[in-house]
Amino acid sequence: MNVLKEKASQLDVPLQVIPPLNANMLNGLKLGLEGEHQYVNAGLAVALCSSWLQRTGRPEAAHLEQTDSLPEQFIKGLTTASLQGRAQIVPDRCFDADNYGDLVFYLDGAHSPESLEVCGKWFSQQVLSYQPQDKSSHEFVSKHLNERVRKQTTQILLFNCMSVRDPQVLLPRLMESCANHGVRFKKALFVPNTSVYFKVGPHSVPPTEVDFSWQFALQKIWENIMHSNKGVKT
Repeated sequence: MNVLKEKASQLDVPLQVIPPLNANMLNGLKLGLEGEHQYVNAGLAVALCSSWLQRTGRPEAAHLEQTDSLPEQFIKGLTTASLQGRAQIVPDRCFDADNYGDLVFYLDGAHSPESLEVCGKWFSQQVLSYQPQDKSSHEFVSKHLNERVRKQTTQILLFNCMSVRDPQVLLPRLMESCANHGVRFKKALFVPNTSVYFKVGPHSVPPTEVDFSWQFALQKIWENIMHSNKGVKT
């Protein structure tokens, strides 16, 4: 923030700090994107759109100036927005048709220790309260939740980190964030940015030579973290 203030002063441009969006302005609806931090992003999106409407002389700008409520178009956009791979929950339908929901992928991404901490918080909250979204019958949901209570679930980390990032900073922050919310990973799988397979199926064969040196480096960091945590009583 200090850098932004300094640059704004140098360029002689106004700098406005936008507060998070008030959830009450959504008329009882929820943001389309999951996570508490999305209310910060939503507040910024509303401010940017409002500024554009004012500068272009659109009639909608008058409504925003005269009331604290949001136009219906704003509410629709905020509550239906989606972004693949960000705070996305994907149950695997092909894993076991008789036990739908037994394998669930929680997809998210981050580029800094702070954002990874947010990822860990979102994942932990979701994994402890997950319910399937596309099975509407009350009987199914009740049966599913009762079965999950009896089953012991396991969290497995599927982690991809670009080589330009520092995994020794990122990985511990993610694990610490999850642990602080009562979630710990049993295993970790470290994967490259791109697939080495050209087709998917029972007869798929990987290339004979694949460089996994970066993934092995990530594995080493993971093992060091796990080893250092062995003596910590939780």
